[in-house]
Amino acid sequence: MLNKIFSVLVIAVLLFTACKHTDQPVASETTDSNLVELNAIQMKQITLDTVRIEEQRTDLMLSGKVTFDMDYLSPVYSFVSGNVMKVNVSQGDYVKKGQVLAVLKSADVSNYEGQYAVAQGQLKTAKRNLDIANELYKTKVYSDKDVMQAQTDYRSAAATLQTVETYLKTYRLSGNDTNATYTITSPIDGYVVSKTINESMNVRADNTNPLFTISFLKTVWVQGNVYENDIPEIAIGDSVDITTVAYPDKKIKGAISKIANMLDSSASTMQARIVVDNSDGRLKAGMFATIDVHVDKHNKATAVPKEALVFYDNDYYVMVYKGNNKFEKRKIVLEGTSASMAYVIKGLQPNEVVVSKNSLYVYGQ
Repeated sequence: MLNKIFSVLVIAVLLFTACKHTDQPVASETTDSNLVELNAIQMKQITLDTVRIEEQRTDLMLSGKVTFDMDYLSPVYSFVSGNVMKVNVSQGDYVKKGQVLAVLKSADVSNYEGQYAVAQGQLKTAKRNLDIANELYKTKVYSDKDVMQAQTDYRSAAATLQTVETYLKTYRLSGNDTNATYTITSPIDGYVVSKTINESMNVRADNTNPLFTISFLKTVWVQGNVYENDIPEIAIGDSVDITTVAYPDKKIKGAISKIANMLDSSASTMQARIVVDNSDGRLKAGMFATIDVHVDKHNKATAVPKEALVFYDNDYYVMVYKGNNKFEKRKIVLEGTSASMAYVIKGLQPNEVVVSKNSLYVYGQ
């Protein structure tokens, strides 16, 4: 009988203990799937950046071409007709202002030199006649009328000589060249970018095509083609990044300096000009270029580097730093992007810190 009572007590104690344990919650570790923790080595593989408020920009891609800086482009003509005796430079040569480019044998030069000699002789004669008239006037041999005529002749001869000297100066002639040669010189320092003259060819003074074109290539123009629907988007002063086919890895920074006031009817585009420093001579006229225009939207926006974005399942995410090597996967909504920045309208606040390099690596942990 005692054994039965003892057995019942043992069973009761076991049941009570089991019930007691059942009433207590089971301890377990719960983890937030949106949180990621990195170790010290992984932390060295990333870069952090602060969310900030910036002027919102967007990007407009233009096609374009490198051209000469027309403010420093100088066509060279011949003011006289003649036969080319010598050409001293070739296309691509660098020349200094005043350097002789070519020499012509010209009948026009001989004619102007002759006129100069005649005008000089006429002025000497008129001066001598005026001096004689003044002396004879003192002795009452010449009248006032005679002296006035001598003065008129002198002024006329002086005016004729001045006119011929103006011709000589315009045509850059010395007035003392008995060989009837005409030298064509460079008006500026620069490069010979075109040449249409060769030895033994005949040159006419009324030729409308320049014999040489000299350009100062330390600056060039990049002309971008703006389609009509994009015209309202751009403005003078917009910053740009330029790349060329020849140097695709080199970005050239600049700003729009001028926008044309009319469209090219054949292409339905308007040109936007960027003046670019070309001190290294890298850019050549005729090169094709791609122009990335950073259009200012004139309003402030919450901005993060584009590298901070992770695109997954049709949504954008960033990895927000929470401290102690922990990061939160945060879904965001974008308003737009530029070449380097993304503008957020929902999901981030200024001064939060996000992963800006290797964000996809962190997202995948």
